[in-house]
Amino acid sequence: MADSPSRTEAADSAPRSAVYPGMPRWVKVFGIVAGSALLVALVLMHTIGGGMGGH
Repeated sequence: MADSPSRTEAADSAPRSAVYPGMPRWVKVFGIVAGSALLVALVLMHTIGGGMGGH
């Protein structure tokens, strides 16, 4: 009985699931590029006078 592992040791020896590293880099880059392109398009439409409904 003296050699039985404690509760924390038993939990530490259990297999752990792989840690998900997060969003892939290409998704972040695509989001930044798409957001920038949308912002540029809105600014161009506003300066040309064709957008935002007569704002």
